[in-house]
Amino acid sequence: MTRPAAHGESVPEVERTLVQIVLFVRILGFTWMTLLVIVTWFTDPDANRVVVAAAEIAAALWTIITIRAARTPSVIRTWQFVTLDGAVALFVASASFVAGAGDLFHGGYPISWLAVAAYAGGMRLSIAAAIVLAADQIFGFIFSGRSLVATTGAFVFIVYAVIFGWTIDSLRRNDAQRREAESALEQERTERALEAERLALANELHDSVLQTLQVIRTDADDPDRVRYLVRSEERSIDRLISRYRNPGTDGFETAILAVRDEVEDLFGVEIRTVIRDDVPLTPPIVIAVEATREALVNAARHSGVRVVNLYSEVMDDRVHVFVRDRGVGFDPATVEEGRGIRHSLRQRMTDSGGTFTVTSVPKQGTEVEISSGCFS
Repeated sequence: MTRPAAHGESVPEVERTLVQIVLFVRILGFTWMTLLVIVTWFTDPDANRVVVAAAEIAAALWTIITIRAARTPSVIRTWQFVTLDGAVALFVASASFVAGAGDLFHGGYPISWLAVAAYAGGMRLSIAAAIVLAADQIFGFIFSGRSLVATTGAFVFIVYAVIFGWTIDSLRRNDAQRREAESALEQERTERALEAERLALANELHDSVLQTLQVIRTDADDPDRVRYLVRSEERSIDRLISRYRNPGTDGFETAILAVRDEVEDLFGVEIRTVIRDDVPLTPPIVIAVEATREALVNAARHSGVRVVNLYSEVMDDRVHVFVRDRGVGFDPATVEEGRGIRHSLRQRMTDSGGTFTVTSVPKQGTEVEISSGCFS
């Protein structure tokens, strides 16, 4: 038996089905008992009305409690619930003898305890409960002076216990085997997907890196040509890593790498890029990418250096991009309002709720920080 599930805890489908079976048996047993109680009340004048009514009320109240407890199935599997359920079942099963009724009026209610016990502890607990009920009935038959032949009917509890226990144990066992098979199948699919990814990566590297190395070996005497090929291959590997890091997405990282490639091709500079995180291309992020492109273009065009640094990270649901060069720099105070990089970035970023900062010192370089929310 287990502890109650926490509020909101997900319950396996098989457990929901088993609880529904238990509730069906409980409600059916209570309905059967209620019909017999009505018959006893109106046709058996010797039956103690107080005991009959007490048994019916106890069964009704505990049936309601069972229905409410079933909302969290693991509650029914606790030893406390099973014990109280058994106490009510034994009281109802003994009521006919205590009331002095001519016929047993407990109907199928005690049998429903066997379903609860089977759900909580399987066939073994269900059979143990059946033995307790059978002993209670035999004791009642003997001390009420009834025929010993009638006591054999008490062993029907054992039959029900076996039926409930076998059914519930089989359903749980079959569900466990199904989940194990699904897990094995999922693992096999994952392994196949990983193998396919490894093969695709190997093919990409063969088609790209190895061929480029062959060309470099052929053109080793041309430094500019070698430098261009090496940088081109670096960019290809960046895109390859981005694609495998974020499969099936076309987000911020992909867009930034495309901008970087474009600016490098246009101005012949090297943009050393580090991108720590990736986010979807929401409208504010698209504007941040456009602003990054403008910052890179300005650095490539005006800094006078061959290397520009680009760094990006995500913090507190905001993208932060830094574009830095160690070029000629400028004095921000000398830039007229409404002109230059500060104005263009201000228009793009403030309209989307973003911010930017330009820091520049003559002959020391320029740094642009672009910050934008990840969501619109």
